[in-house]
Amino acid sequence: MEVQEDVIGLVTPHTAKYHAMSARVDKRNFRLGVTNGVLYGLGTYFISRATVIPSFFSHLTHSSALIGFVSQFESIGWYLPQFIVASFVVHMPRKLPLYRIGWWIRGSALFALAIVTLLAPRPAILLPAAILLYALFSTGAGVSGVVFLDLVAKTIPERRRGRFFGLRLSIGSLLSISIGAGAISLLLGHSHFPVNFGYVFLIGAIIVTIGLGFMAVMREPRTHDVPDERTLIEHFKEGWKVYKTDKRFAQYLNARLFMGTWVMGVPFLVLFAHDKLGFQTRDLGIFIAADCLGTVIGNFIWERLTDRRSAKACLEWAAIVAAVLPIVVLLYLWLPLPRILFASVFALAAAFDAGTSIGGMTYLIEISPPHDRATHMGLFNSMMAFPLVLTAIAGALLDFAGFAPLYAIVLIIAIFSFFAMRRLEERPRF
Repeated sequence: MEVQEDVIGLVTPHTAKYHAMSARVDKRNFRLGVTNGVLYGLGTYFISRATVIPSFFSHLTHSSALIGFVSQFESIGWYLPQFIVASFVVHMPRKLPLYRIGWWIRGSALFALAIVTLLAPRPAILLPAAILLYALFSTGAGVSGVVFLDLVAKTIPERRRGRFFGLRLSIGSLLSISIGAGAISLLLGHSHFPVNFGYVFLIGAIIVTIGLGFMAVMREPRTHDVPDERTLIEHFKEGWKVYKTDKRFAQYLNARLFMGTWVMGVPFLVLFAHDKLGFQTRDLGIFIAADCLGTVIGNFIWERLTDRRSAKACLEWAAIVAAVLPIVVLLYLWLPLPRILFASVFALAAAFDAGTSIGGMTYLIEISPPHDRATHMGLFNSMMAFPLVLTAIAGALLDFAGFAPLYAIVLIIAIFSFFAMRRLEERPRF
């Protein structure tokens, strides 16, 4: 009788117990996922690709191309390996063990970067060592990336994903404003280069490693409908098939590839502040606080816009924010604006990043079929690495022509990105 009642949908002691246990697991996973994002967000401000990393490498090299390229390692490392990694996990009903490998790689590399920097070797040694270790840390993110998005898709209900991503980013940013910005400024002003950055990296390594551990202990449901195991060649063929046959996915990928080129101007905001406005290394805390504030305000808007309207609307407004940033930079070249207001560009960059994260990941999850989500996400994320390589070209353009042509191009990209987002298919709400 109990089995028959289960089949026809009646509530029995057995089903009630199952649903109660499932609800507890869902709540636990939600809390662990949010805590992971909060601590990881706080920790990565100590190695921020928009402020700390460009400033650190500007002490070791005068090449804007190299500074810009290395500053994008975290994003490139997150995106590029994912399609290849997906080929090894697409058939696995549980993928969390791979996330734990990425956790170990990232934590080890970040602690090694801190130790090497604290040892203060000559720049000829520190520069290549720091590049190698930062690249290793960044690559570890790509190992975990496919698992992260698949885990979110399996454990976080669609109606709560905007809130999930928003809480992760907002609380982490609030902690970064109250703790991170002050601590980074204090550490950078307390001792000489590179030891000051070594202490910053060490604190970041501790917080990031602990934060990653929270997601590593989540409970992952089994996926019963998974593709057959593939060779790497078969996986590439499947990816090409997805791109050719899934028009909705291809349109989104093409639009985001173009929009992704916008970030090539972000690493040079710190250089602009140093070269044109006279800011010093100890002033990075101001920019980090502005970055955090932009994330908090942006998330407050983005998570509600995503949950109440659509992920597409979130991406459209993120493109509008993207257009404002280069306008502000160009105005500073032509008008005697108050120096302190330049911090607003870091807030705008952070708000754009939060918008593309919340809206972009939500939209990708919505259009990816559950049975082969890893292939879609791996292909998308790996392709998104290629626009970031243009940062090196942007750095070369900066060295050759200056800030005005660079940020004029960034403005044009933002405008066309808005129209590309407008053309996306509107996804119905629940």
